Amino acid sequence: MGTPNDTLTALASGLQAALPARQVSRSFRPLAQRTVAELEQGVLALVGLGEGDYANYRGREAQLGTVSALLIGHLIVAENAEPVAVEEAELALAEEVKAFLRGTLPAGVTSCLATGFKQSGQLEFPRGWIVFQLEVQGVEEN
Repeated sequence: MGTPNDTLTALASGLQAALPARQVSRSFRPLAQRTVAELEQGVLALVGLGEGDYANYRGREAQLGTVSALLIGHLIVAENAEPVAVEEAELALAEEVKAFLRGTLPAGVTSCLATGFKQSGQLEFPRGWIVFQLEVQGVEEN
């Protein structure tokens, strides 16, 4: 049976394949711990928050659930740029993620719903970040 880990791993692999210019990982590190080279490339970390919304009918107890996840993006712009540049870079990264979600999902992922995203509000210029809230379902086998 597909596990939440299998589902998140499949989603991360699909993201990496779709966004080869970005660094995609299942391991989160705080923005301050990222190197400038990583931030210039743009980093996406997919982290799980748990699973719920099970079918819970006879024979499917604690199955057919939805995995809650965060997709966290980190980036940097030139220090001599205007602060709006970090916002523009965040929005461009968000558009890449949304385009991926509108496309064909990778094997092992049956649905991935973005319920919204937040961004830095230019508060950490020249560094920036976005955080997507995702609800993900994987393949359930009998």
